[in-house]
Amino acid sequence: MTTDLLAARPELADHRATMLDGIWRDSGVPPRLLELARLRVAALLHDEAGVAARTPAAVAAGLDADLVDALAAWPTDPRFTPTDRAALALAEQFVMDCHGITDAQVAELHDALGDQATVGFLIALALFDGFSRAATVLRGF
Repeated sequence: MTTDLLAARPELADHRATMLDGIWRDSGVPPRLLELARLRVAALLHDEAGVAARTPAAVAAGLDADLVDALAAWPTDPRFTPTDRAALALAEQFVMDCHGITDAQVAELHDALGDQATVGFLIALALFDGFSRAATVLRGF
């Protein structure tokens, strides 16, 4: 659906691409971790196109289909690292109630990623959440 919307409004496609390029290039967050968060956000928001898509940088960084298939089991699946778990817990909290994010959740991610990447991750979550919500809402139009 996002593709249909962007085809109808090409100027939005350029802005969206610029924002996403900046996240993937400059956030300091490993592409695999960004993609796991993006996919989890898309799944929680029922953004089917977002769930089906794969970001080339994440695939090149080693994201594989088996890990993606296991994403819903991230809290217990041993393939997910402590950093993955901290990021995915934060991503889920962001989608469900961003005002409920705790200092402890951010601190856990910060301990793993540092200043720049933690800020980059939070900005990425806001973009992923917004794009998936828009795609879901506009799917029927």
